[in-house]
This record gives sequence, structure tokens and C-alpha cells, in this order.
Amino acid sequence: VPPSTVDASLPAEPSIFSIAGRPSLSLAMVRVAGMHGLLGEQGLSTRITDAPSFTDLKSSLESGTVDAAVVSSDDAVRLASAGLPIRTVLLLTAGTSNEAILGRDDLAGIPSLAGQQVAVSPGSEGELLLQGALVEQQVPPDAVQVVAAEGLDPGAMLVRGDVSAAAMTGEQAAVALAADPSLQTLYTAGDYPGLISHVLVVRQAVADERPGQIVAFIRGWQEFYAFDRYQQDVVIADVSRLTKQDPTAVAFGLSGLSNYDLAANAVELLPGGEYFDRTIGAIVAAALVSGWIDDSIDGQALVDGSFVQ
Repeated sequence: VPPSTVDASLPAEPSIFSIAGRPSLSLAMVRVAGMHGLLGEQGLSTRITDAPSFTDLKSSLESGTVDAAVVSSDDAVRLASAGLPIRTVLLLTAGTSNEAILGRDDLAGIPSLAGQQVAVSPGSEGELLLQGALVEQQVPPDAVQVVAAEGLDPGAMLVRGDVSAAAMTGEQAAVALAADPSLQTLYTAGDYPGLISHVLVVRQAVADERPGQIVAFIRGWQEFYAFDRYQQDVVIADVSRLTKQDPTAVAFGLSGLSNYDLAANAVELLPGGEYFDRTIGAIVAAALVSGWIDDSIDGQALVDGSFVQ
């Protein structure tokens, strides 16, 4: 790995660093970092806004209205596939138990899904988990019959016996297991670290012209990483207020996520790291199979580890 071309001591350039993202726990945690001055202490002035839809977020990045975005890794692939000149510069969170694949008690592992019907919500992280699991376990995607749970809970379809397995959120999995304890957990987001993840992407022009702002954000996120470890109750309360969700639901959601610190990023975003070497390619492959992108892209070309080296 060549030395980084970015000076880690760079001060933040004197302009507002504008961040957008679709509502998520990861975006809420970035907001919490800003609320507690962890970004401002790095000399970074930020404006953080919600994007109502993927289309709105894409338009904001295309027009230059925002400098960066907190997005899922698969949305980063979709943006890059659409031709946006962006770079993934920081891994923020990874799912551990926030997405899961459950199946009947006569199934054992992902290979046993061959020839079976599996319910998914189209376009969901559950669909990504299923396709990524098939890639990781070397099961041909067409060996599984994917059943679209249009407007339905995939877990409820499994409990009713409509399908043999289902990919679902952690909350849906908890309800399904309570309704039918005989169901088996075949795979979770934690079985493929980084597959279900949120990242910070920046426009290439911002990376070129304002690298100090990116470095400052990364330092601020590192401060939040420590803050979250020792003041998790404060984070839960703040995220609850920001998302207007019950604190118990927020605590459950956050328990299904793992935050990346700078040390982990310095491994994962560079050659030799799991995310760079394997995971981003699996996300591209899953997005292609799911029809989220029309043509394959070089996932590794999207990843820029120079800011975390």
C-alpha cells in the first residue's frame, strides 16, 4: 500500500461542509456528533439535511448542493453506477443483527435455500443480505426463487407457511421468532461484516479541493466513536428525539449496529482489507442481480482509503 497523499494534520477549509442522507440511524448518529460539538471541535462547520428519497439525494449530489452523503453501501454503488463522481471515504456503521434470514426448522444454512421460495421486500437491505449471502456461500442466484413481499412483512409470510425462508429486519425477525420458535436463523448481517453498512461518500471535487474538511469529519467521527462507547444512554436519547422513535426501539436498532473507528477504516478501505478486497464486489454483484443497477462497476474504484491511512 503506497503512503497516503493526504496530510492528516490538514485544517478544515473555511466553508460549510454540507451533508445529506436518507433518514437512518447512521445519519442520526452523525447529527448527534454535530449536536455535541464533536465535529465543530475539529474546526468543521456542517449543515446536515434529510433527503426524502434516493432521487432527491442523487440530484443534490449531482447539482453540488451537498458535498457529502451518509448512504448505505449499496446506495453508494447505485450512485456510482449512475455516473456520479463520488468516493467512499469512511465506513460509519455495519449491521450485525439488524437484518436476518430465517427459515423452516428443516433448513440448515444458506446452501439449503436452493430450490426454495424466499420472501424479501424488494429493494430492501434484506434483499441485499440474501443476494450477498448467496454470493458468499457460492449458491447460484437463480437456484433460489425470490418471492416479492410487496407491502407485506416477509416474516409474517414465513410464519404463515407461504414460503420456506424470508429475509427481514431485526425487529421483524424478533416478532417472527416469538410467533414460531421453531424457525431457524440461517444468516445475519453479522455473518458478512460490512455487507449491510453505511458510509460517507463525498463528491470528487470536494475530495480534490477541500480535503481538510474530510479529514476533520473523520477526526470528529473518531471522537463520536469514543463518546458512544461511554455515553450510550445519551446517544439513545438523542437519536430517539431526532427520529421521533421510542427509546426502546432505538436501543434495539442501535444494538444491531457496530460502529467503525479510524483503526478499522485504515484496514478495511485499503487493499488487504475485507471491505476493499471482497465486500464491495459482493455488493456490486448483489445490486446487479437485484436489478438495482443495469451494468456492473468497479467497486474498488469507488473506495478511497487515502483519508484514513
